[in-house]
Amino acid sequence: MYKFVSLAFFLALISVQPSAYAGTSLESDTLQSSEKMRIIASGGSITEIIYALDKQQFIVATDSTSLFPAAAASLPKLGYFRQLSTEGILGFQPTHLLGAQATGPESLPGQLTAAGIQVQIFDEQRDVAGLHQLISEIGQLLNASEKALALNQQITQQVAQLKAKASKRHLANDSRTLAGGHDKITALFVMSDSDRGLTVAGGNTVPQALFDDAGVINAAHALTDYKVMDNESILAANPNIIFVASHRAREANALQRLCQHPALKATNAGRNCAISAMESSSALGLSPRYPQALQTVIARTAMFYADQSQ
Repeated sequence: MYKFVSLAFFLALISVQPSAYAGTSLESDTLQSSEKMRIIASGGSITEIIYALDKQQFIVATDSTSLFPAAAASLPKLGYFRQLSTEGILGFQPTHLLGAQATGPESLPGQLTAAGIQVQIFDEQRDVAGLHQLISEIGQLLNASEKALALNQQITQQVAQLKAKASKRHLANDSRTLAGGHDKITALFVMSDSDRGLTVAGGNTVPQALFDDAGVINAAHALTDYKVMDNESILAANPNIIFVASHRAREANALQRLCQHPALKATNAGRNCAISAMESSSALGLSPRYPQALQTVIARTAMFYADQSQ
């Protein structure tokens, strides 16, 4: 049976809220002139926010998952964010490390702090409120609070407009019943597959936030985090559409094969092969591109309402 790529990649994409590592201080960091900063960025969302705040000139290296925007892909890479080398980092003579929660190994923050590097590790966060907080905290660290405020306001406005669009669409179709007997589109975000079921995005995930804002029901809403959903439960939920991260569909015909998975082939999504790949870093990690990811979900579910009017 076809298997998706390992689950490990998506962990670096999940966005985070700030939590200072012991011995660091946002206040003391802010006092340092940003012109003297040499930053190691660990985690795609962290790197992307630094770019969005126009402070990318202070990044000297990143982890291997920091690939957006395109310019970030050309920066020196230190390896996978969970397995960074203290020696490799010190070779870049950084002043700061800004990292996602799982940045490691476990001994890394303490070793870097002992070497005089300011370390800021951020806890996982999976909703827009957490994204705003993260942007604000990074803006404070980089002496870019005004830009952070403007960025947050822009994201808030874009999300509000998209949510209004989704709500208007649903109200215009509220007397219609979609395929499967749903009064709203039901979607499922699949991470990987196995014989006993699919690993899917439940509650407290970025896909859940996207579905909520798009007015879409998450077929796995009863689960929390990323869990295995058994075949029977998936069939009972009967999703209209399946979403997957783009990096999990690199092999030829990957989406078509997923349509034939025992858990999906008898569902509305499987019968119609209604499976859509979303760009991985924006679908799984909270970043300034959250509105674009939301727009994708809204656009790719629009066909179900359109079909009902024909």
